[in-house]
Amino acid sequence: MWCGLQETSTGKEELLNIAFWSEDRGCGTTSSMAAVASVCSNAWNLKTILMQSRHQDGDLWEKIETAPLGMVSEDGMSRALDGLDYLLWQAKNKKLTEAAVLDSMIPVVKERMYYLPQSRYRKPRVYARSLKQGMWQIIRYAQRISDVVFIDCGSGRNELAEIILAKADVVVICLRQGRGSLERYFGKRHAFSGKVIYIVNQYQQESMYNQAYLRRVYRIGDDELGVIPHNSIFRHASDRGRTERFVRRHIRGTSLENQYYFMQELMQTTRLILKNAGIEG
Repeated sequence: MWCGLQETSTGKEELLNIAFWSEDRGCGTTSSMAAVASVCSNAWNLKTILMQSRHQDGDLWEKIETAPLGMVSEDGMSRALDGLDYLLWQAKNKKLTEAAVLDSMIPVVKERMYYLPQSRYRKPRVYARSLKQGMWQIIRYAQRISDVVFIDCGSGRNELAEIILAKADVVVICLRQGRGSLERYFGKRHAFSGKVIYIVNQYQQESMYNQAYLRRVYRIGDDELGVIPHNSIFRHASDRGRTERFVRRHIRGTSLENQYYFMQELMQTTRLILKNAGIEG
């Protein structure tokens, strides 16, 4: 599946990884990450790799592919032939190589955007044994062959998320625009070693809990808060595996087009994340 990831386009030596995470389920973490990565690849030609830390609701391939490549049907069940599970097995047996990581990547946009699949039916025992060392080895190899690695850590606190979030260069916290969700997170705000960016998904400016409210009440700086506006058309496209196609189609749009406001906010949020990662978008 490898198609030309040898060199990064930024020419930087930094190995960057950006982790997306949310306190609650259903905050749009996976779709937000896929949208941001799509902007990076289509607007600035950055080579991006997308992966998930574990199986979770809203699987990554469902946002960027209508059907998961590298999957087969067996007795009515789908399973991955390779991908993250295979690489973890290799790491456990001390056989992991950069070539294996390259070969496991599936192209979304050739030369620019790839994702690492994982099986729907994992073997928890394998994950427990290879988790700390194997997962990080995979991430490090992915960093070497891309400009940015995006990692979906899902929601809630777990061992795997803790490891990745602790080592991420930028942590993107996805929030719901509601009092309960906001108070649950900010009432016990977590400390991360990397820079932290907040994204409000399904954002509606007319809500009481708009950007001005969040900055004032929760003391969030201008360079720490981004939004992805509510957009039923984008959500429909994302749910059908067309996130990247939607972004590619509308990213050059003019102010006269219906998706202009949404795309401008999405691009501004992406610039904010890249700036905090040390990349000028």
